[in-house]
Amino acid sequence: MRKWLLMLCLCSGLAPARAAIEAYQFESPQMEADYNQLINELRCLVCQNQNLSGSDADLARDLRRETYDMLNEGKSPDQVIESATVSR
Repeated sequence: MRKWLLMLCLCSGLAPARAAIEAYQFESPQMEADYNQLINELRCLVCQNQNLSGSDADLARDLRRETYDMLNEGKSPDQVIESATVSR
């Protein structure tokens, strides 16, 4: 029983160490709010219906970056969503 508890503690402690933290610079608080709303709304195609903000998959990281880049280019949240649905 102790071995299982120890393994559970060790495994749960390792998970946050794997997670990459992305730090983006936003031009405005509105752009940051749009970004956060989008990554909470859009779903990762690899993870089983998990949103982009909660996924550690490489694809989710790439899609978060692409979302940031599109907003930085001046696209609206609706245009970002449209791009996401067209590329499927």
